Amino acid sequence: MDAADCYLEGNADAVEFCPHESYANLLAASTYTLQEGDCPSRSGSVYLFDVGDVEDVGLNLIQKIDTAGVFDIRWSRGGDGGDVALAQADADGCLIVYKIDETESKGTLREVSGKRISSSMCLCLDWDPSSTSIVVGLSDGSASVVSFTDSNLETVQEWKGHDFELWTASFDLNNPNLVYTGSDDCKFSCWDIRDSPADNRVFQNSKVHTMGVCCISSNPSDPYSIFTGSYDETLRVWDTRSVSRPLNETSVSLGGGVWRIKHHPSLRVLYWRLVCITVLL
Repeated sequence: MDAADCYLEGNADAVEFCPHESYANLLAASTYTLQEGDCPSRSGSVYLFDVGDVEDVGLNLIQKIDTAGVFDIRWSRGGDGGDVALAQADADGCLIVYKIDETESKGTLREVSGKRISSSMCLCLDWDPSSTSIVVGLSDGSASVVSFTDSNLETVQEWKGHDFELWTASFDLNNPNLVYTGSDDCKFSCWDIRDSPADNRVFQNSKVHTMGVCCISSNPSDPYSIFTGSYDETLRVWDTRSVSRPLNETSVSLGGGVWRIKHHPSLRVLYWRLVCITVLL
């Protein structure tokens, strides 16, 4: 198996392959660095790479965008025939969306919209199945749903869902009206965004995760299956029709929390990323 590596200036916290077939060679990565001192600041960058193909694997840097510290990036979902977009959640409380500039031979990122969501930091994000809305998780425990139409961002709903940092927010792949969230308060929650913020909680499980919930992922091959990862070094599988306890718990015990969950794009195989991190907020 061929491999390539590249040194990034800062702490790499998100790496995303483009899911759109025409740009399957593109890989985006983001960094976050806390600059300590009398006036601390949070800086970061978004990197765009051309990884080549199966015959010639590499990491060829196409573009670097300096920005505020980035906690999460996500490509718009593939297969919809729409524009190829990359969303960024950053330490300044901003949601930024880039699109691929197709006038460039290799394709580069061009910022098309940006909005300050909150005075708190934006820690995570996810696109809905149609790539017309984005859910953003905030450091004050709140979540915001932002519409993205005609390159415009507009907050359509926000609510206080957790007591501590909201590390993961995810749309249900089969029901875009449902949003899942997880937090440092050890709670795994589901919300129906058709309802008002005062009445939108579908469920909240606070008894199973012994440490913070840091990733949630719907199963693309099963509409009722969802995975959670936690600082307690356990990967859990849930049936959304009965969330009192998980169907399966797998302790990975490798010295770090389950920080990312990724499904193979064509095989029924699950990958997870284990990291032991110190977050300086």
